[in-house]
Amino acid sequence: MKKHNHYETLFRKNKNTGRVIIDIALGDYIEFFNEWDNSAFKMRDIHSDLVRFLDLCSDYIPLRKKIEIVFSIEASEADKEKEDSIRLSYGNYYNALKRLESRKANRYIRMSIILLIISLILLTSYGFFYEIQVETIGSLVLLESLLIGGWVFAWEAVHTLFIDIIEPVRRIREIQRFIEADITFVYTGSNNKESV
Repeated sequence: MKKHNHYETLFRKNKNTGRVIIDIALGDYIEFFNEWDNSAFKMRDIHSDLVRFLDLCSDYIPLRKKIEIVFSIEASEADKEKEDSIRLSYGNYYNALKRLESRKANRYIRMSIILLIISLILLTSYGFFYEIQVETIGSLVLLESLLIGGWVFAWEAVHTLFIDIIEPVRRIREIQRFIEADITFVYTGSNNKESV
């Protein structure tokens, strides 16, 4: 049975927006960031365990569903500057990831075009030399090589364009959903203040 069949039992839903909520509990804002990243607070990278958790949650939620990420912070009041730092780092991370996946998809497209051009050259050469009909063993081997090579390159072009590209395109859609996600903060300290 597919994972998507049970996502409604695993995740809450925002009744106002209809978005599927991914809940993340943080002891402090700093837990959002990678502990090995010593750069300035505003430019720090997302914690790798958090990224894996978000990807795992995303696998359970159908791509057509929009998401909301709710960070529960163990603090009594909001720190707008740190909230903004988290939003900025989150946006930077997923925008960079989208650029990488887009480059991968573009490489597949360029590769398939190159393979298709090579295939057309080989098959055109086959057609040209076939008309000459020189019947030596060497010419027959050359003709067969051109024909087989042309079809092999054509298959690789089709495979690259329609099979290999599926994963990067799906990943781009998934990343775009993360980029468009609503990010909210809930505070579980004594005052129970909430920031949306």
